[in-house]
Amino acid sequence: MPNTSTPTTSPAPKRQDRGLKRIAAILDGAEELFGEVGFDAATTNAIASKSGMSPGSLYQFFRNKEDIAAALAERYVVELTDAQSAAVDPRPDGFVESLPQFIDRAVDNMVAFNAANPAFLQLFSRADTQPALYTAVVPLQSELSQRVAQTLAALAPTLSSERIDLHALVALQITRGMMPVIAAEKTNKKDQLVTELKAALIRYLSEALASP
Repeated sequence: MPNTSTPTTSPAPKRQDRGLKRIAAILDGAEELFGEVGFDAATTNAIASKSGMSPGSLYQFFRNKEDIAAALAERYVVELTDAQSAAVDPRPDGFVESLPQFIDRAVDNMVAFNAANPAFLQLFSRADTQPALYTAVVPLQSELSQRVAQTLAALAPTLSSERIDLHALVALQITRGMMPVIAAEKTNKKDQLVTELKAALIRYLSEALASP
């Protein structure tokens, strides 16, 4: 007797996989477009074109470009974990670097990541004015601040945790303010800007960590 029962295998996983691939394509297209023209000038139609799909298909997954940008920011949070660990985590061998050594390593790693991901700065530089982006960026900023504070605490073990957290926050904001300038510079002046950023951080933190 032939088996007329309904197959138990559901096509849902395949549909889900296709959906995830389309979302990834949209984020890839948005990343490329934001890097080329910036967040403000980008449109959902242009993002759809970059992603190889119609605007209608894009709207099945995202309501607007702010939602796309927030999803891209969340993807950056994941991708940045390894890069930021290399930039700001204490060395695994337990060696405590000097302040200039730590700053040299941290700044170089951050500059390299920004150079490899031009859309990153377009999003994170606007996080303060875009609530959706700000919400996505908060976990990243908090984690990074904690890691910097951990290294600063090793360099200045007598300072209170409140002072350490304050100095870590200020150092990160100085770095954040300089990164768009460094990324935009295409001449040999870029190296000079990186050197000046390192010098500014060393001057600030040397005095801050030495204060009673």
